[in-house]
Formats: sequence, structure tokens, C-alpha cells
Amino acid sequence: MPALLASVLVLQGVSCVSAPVDDPRAARAEAFERVGSWSDAAGLWTQIYFDSGFEDVEAGRQAARASLVAGRADDALVRLNDLLARDPGAPRLLEMRGTAREALGQPSAARADYEAALAVEPDLPRALVRLGTLDVAAGQVEVGLQRLARGVALDPGDREAQFSLAVALAGAGDPDGAAEAFEVAFRGEPGATAASLGQRLEASRLLGSHPSCAAWLAPLLAANPQHTEALWRVGQSEVAGGRRADGLRHLERAAESDPGDVAALAAYAAALLLEGRDGDAQAIIDHALGLELTPAESELLDGLARPEGEGTAGGDSGTDSVSRPR
Repeated sequence: MPALLASVLVLQGVSCVSAPVDDPRAARAEAFERVGSWSDAAGLWTQIYFDSGFEDVEAGRQAARASLVAGRADDALVRLNDLLARDPGAPRLLEMRGTAREALGQPSAARADYEAALAVEPDLPRALVRLGTLDVAAGQVEVGLQRLARGVALDPGDREAQFSLAVALAGAGDPDGAAEAFEVAFRGEPGATAASLGQRLEASRLLGSHPSCAAWLAPLLAANPQHTEALWRVGQSEVAGGRRADGLRHLERAAESDPGDVAALAAYAAALLLEGRDGDAQAIIDHALGLELTPAESELLDGLARPEGEGTAGGDSGTDSVSRPR
């Protein structure tokens, strides 16, 4: 996951830049980048950098960038350390090294690089966003949200920054603010890539049954109509938004697509309870209880299937108790 983070952060909003030398390999490296062959691009940029006697700084920077996108943060860090030894205060190199260090699981070192970059260039959007994200992760929520919001304001078109802000807002207990930021992040995406679909699923996990989630997950279901988790999360979202008939249809499809998915079964049973269909809900719960359950799955079902006399999972809804077999 850290390698993927580095790839997304470096690739987002950055265009290919030709090296300032007359070297045919530069054009080849850029061609590799355009088709997503980032490891090959990194190798060519590195050769150009070495062959220049380490004088072609732009080729070195491009080698580091391509290595990050290829998921080779360790190679990028070596290159960036060399470049920064020659130009210690270069803010964009410091920012890039911070990204490499984050990908390598070195948050303290990454923070130091982002802070150093911002000391030179205070309005560097990506450094603000990444530093804000580290702040939130360290429990400095207010400071982190301020930095994130400032970074997003400086570069509103950076969808990855919008996504980071949304994640932080969700963690800070502001689901509506997070939903708004997620909406901006997903708006106008160039295509349904695996990374973007994964982010939509992550957003729905963070916001649970928020009514906005159904629209975000529509592209995921279009790409994979039998995606069980997407089906039941869409269903939950629709139920929460008042579209109960649509929600129940999606929840039923989820339960049918994978009868062994306890989360899907529990979501369907909970929606049936809200409809007063306790018998149908009990049948789903009984089936789930017959599966080999993890402790977390048992706890999930315990919230629905209660011994008689303890009420229903829907609270004081006027329906009969849903009892758990003993």
C-alpha cells in the first residue's frame, strides 16, 4: 500500500518534462512514461543522469520521480539524497523525498522534509497536503485539517489532495464535510481505473451508510456488477437515503452473489428488520450463524440476533423479537 501511495501522489497532476539535453534516450523515457512503463523510464533517466557525470539534475529528478511511480521508493530515495546533497534547499526535491520516505514507512523523516520544503516555499500545495495528512495521523487534527484545506485551496484541481482532505474529515467526525470533499475528488475523473475504483470503495467504508455513497460506487458496479461489497454498501446507502426498495434489491443481490459474506448477510438482515420483515431477517441470520465465523463476524450478528425479550435490532420498532437460536 505505501508503494501505491507514492505512485499516486507523484503521478497526480504531474506532466512529462523533457530533459534539457539532446539525448535520444530522453524521448524514449518519455514514451515509456506515456504507456505506463515506469520502471523502464526510471532506468533510462538513470542512465542519462549517470552518463552526464551526475550533472544533468533534471534527468536525476525524472529518474527519482519515475522510480516512485514504479513503486521503487528505495531507488528514488538514493537518487534524491544525491540531488539534495548538491542542492540542499530545493523545495520540490525535498517534497519528493518526503513522499519516498512516507512510502518507506518513515513518517518522521518525511515530516522533516515537508517542513523544510515549506520553510523555503510556504505555498507548496502537495507538501501542505502531505504534512496535514501526517498531522491528522499523529492526532493533531485541527492543525492537519487547516494545512489540508490550505493545500486544496491552492490547487483545487488536485483530486488526490481533495481525497486526502475527505479522509481526514471523515476521521474527524465530519461525514457531511467528507462527503462533499469526496464528491469533488471523484468529479471529472478521466476513467474508471483500478486506483480510482479502490478509492471509491475506501470512501464508502469510511462513511458507512451515508446517502452519498451509492452514487460514488455506481462506476464500480458498472465495471463489476457482482461485486459483493459494492452491492451491499450501495444498498445500505440507498436505504439511508430513503430509497428502500432500491436498497433492498441491491442488498438481496449482494447476499445472493456470495452467501458466505457475513457483512452482506448482516446488512441485508438489518434492512429487512427496518421493513418489519422479521421472519425473512431471521432466516438470513440463521444461515449466517451456520457459517464458520470470526469473532468480529459473531459480534456483528450479535447486534442483530438477540435472545427473546431483549428487543429487536431496529430498537423500539413495534416488530416481534428476532431471536438467536441457542
